[in-house]
Amino acid sequence: MSKFPTIFVLSTLLTFSATACKGDSADKQEAAVVELPEASNGSPVAAQFVEFVGEGEGRGVKVKLYNHGDKKAGGYGMLLRYYKDDELLKVKPGTAFEDDSDFTSLSGNSYACEPKKNADIELDGDMLAVPAEATRAEVRVSKVDVINGGKLEKWWSQDSWRDWSE
Repeated sequence: MSKFPTIFVLSTLLTFSATACKGDSADKQEAAVVELPEASNGSPVAAQFVEFVGEGEGRGVKVKLYNHGDKKAGGYGMLLRYYKDDELLKVKPGTAFEDDSDFTSLSGNSYACEPKKNADIELDGDMLAVPAEATRAEVRVSKVDVINGGKLEKWWSQDSWRDWSE
């Protein structure tokens, strides 16, 4: 029996193994930091709408954060406004909770954002009231807590953390 098939198979396997290892290390490389503009309300953590997740009502929202501060952020109050093209949409229209903006809060290590770094988070649709016709959103961080020794402590808050202030 010829040694050619065995050598061919071994060399092919080694080539694929080397390629797979290169792919793994490329995947593990840290994504480039994207410094978002400072928040207009003074928040040390800036937020940017990335995209909607899912379809229609009940959709979630992907958000990119950038921590301009010098502390590890891990708790947030977030305000969201939804638009159909340039038209600002009401949240929960026709109810006692109708408003121009949506509010949610979240905290924990899975939402941590290190100083001068980004964090990409997904806000679950169950936490929000995204209108089905919304085509884009704006996000504002209205309250920030810091992770200090495994505990959350108040870091920053706008005067009324449930209101979209200009």
